[in-house]
Amino acid sequence: MGNFNKYMENIKTKLRLSKIIKGSLIIVGALIGLKLLGLVLIFIGSLLGGEKIINQKSLIANQSLPTASPSPTPYTLPPIPSSKVLSNGGYHIFQTFNNCGPAALSMTLRFYGINVSQAQLGQSLRPYQIPGGDNDDKSVTLEELAEKSKEYGFVPYHRPMGNPEIVKKFIANDMPVIARTLTKPTEDIGHYRIIKGYDETAGTFLQDDSLQNKNLTYTYADFNEIWKKFNYEYLVLVPRDKVELAERILGENANAKTAWTNAVRNSEQELSANPSDIYARFNLSVAYSNTAQYQSAVEEFEKVENLLPFRTLWYQIEPIKAYYELGDYDRVFQITDHVLGYYNRAFSELYILRGKIYQSRGETELARSEFEKAVFYNSNLKEAQDLLNSI
Repeated sequence: MGNFNKYMENIKTKLRLSKIIKGSLIIVGALIGLKLLGLVLIFIGSLLGGEKIINQKSLIANQSLPTASPSPTPYTLPPIPSSKVLSNGGYHIFQTFNNCGPAALSMTLRFYGINVSQAQLGQSLRPYQIPGGDNDDKSVTLEELAEKSKEYGFVPYHRPMGNPEIVKKFIANDMPVIARTLTKPTEDIGHYRIIKGYDETAGTFLQDDSLQNKNLTYTYADFNEIWKKFNYEYLVLVPRDKVELAERILGENANAKTAWTNAVRNSEQELSANPSDIYARFNLSVAYSNTAQYQSAVEEFEKVENLLPFRTLWYQIEPIKAYYELGDYDRVFQITDHVLGYYNRAFSELYILRGKIYQSRGETELARSEFEKAVFYNSNLKEAQDLLNSI
């Protein structure tokens, strides 16, 4: 009987142990299941942009689901119509002598509802004016127009490598484009035009300019012929609420250095197609200068120097700047003597380069004389005034 009782006690003990083990396994399994459930929820949460599906603290002690940053919504440009003409009514003006730059800026500002006369802009940008144009300040650069536009709240984009596709996108989004071109294919006089419309079916631009009148139609090919001589440079005055849109239109060329690097490649491609293209060669020189490849800039310039039209360096002095950066001061003086001595005496930027050379040599009085000329011909040019004051 005693043995039987012991036997029964052993059976009961084993049953109790079995229940304890079984219960422990259930608890362990539950914990493992919760952990796996947490991992599953993390995976699902990542697929759904990081939203918390459930409060993980209720499942796993002292743990919470990570919240992923929402992916940015891709910005896509709206489709453009097959044709469009910007119209803000009566903003065209005719220029005074050699004042096409200020006139173009005035017209563009008026398109945006800002009324500033070409006379006011001209007195600020090129105050030395002669009614007949004899040895007056011949030109204002796109960069100067860009800087001036900032005073009216715009973010300007001055870039090379303009093309019909970019122009159409800006116009489709209500932003006219200022382009620097020649007056005519057969002339070497620089000029500014405002492209305000396009017709893709006809392959044409509609443009206004202060010399030749408004509502003039050019085929893309004809416009490129007079635009190419200035590296297809253009300027867009962008309202601040359209900066993101403008940079989407520009793509990688929103970065000015990248744009000029691409201009180098474009000129190289044009030269591959036509090695005797003197304008592509000169454009390459200008692009090299704007990417600080000064030796390459002067080498390309010298290949076509004697073939270029008379007024070329009136508008684009990048090759001269390249010689300056290389320390080839004799060439700077040689070229600037020629430009200043032949109908373009009021060229303040050239006097600045000459003055800096004299200043670097310790020839103070000669430097002072050059800086005084720079200030005389453009009393609003801060760099010239600062250099004169530094002596």
